[in-house]
Amino acid sequence: MHEHGIARDLWKVVLSEAQKNNLKKITKVTVVLGAASGIEQDMLNHSFVDHIFPESEIAKDAVIEYEVMPLTAQCNVCKAEIKPSQMENIKCPYCGSCDIKIISGCEVYVKNIEGQ
Repeated sequence: MHEHGIARDLWKVVLSEAQKNNLKKITKVTVVLGAASGIEQDMLNHSFVDHIFPESEIAKDAVIEYEVMPLTAQCNVCKAEIKPSQMENIKCPYCGSCDIKIISGCEVYVKNIEGQ
């Protein structure tokens, strides 16, 4: 369950930003989770809600919200943007090249922290 370790790393970012902004209470955390990140949202949520938030006085009743970033790729040959539904056999639907890179959908980061 690598999600717990990821949740702990994200939590360090949350605490650091809360300190910088003199927050005494965190009420909401928004996390961006890429569709191709390999992270199970339910397991990440479990780590936050059942383990991290209850252990911390500053975020005891905080809520966590997720924004899923869709997978998008780009052909390195013709520079076309490719959606997953357009990819067959990992080839560019426009020029047939296999030289494709993922440009979004792998990221995981804290987008926003709300509090008092």
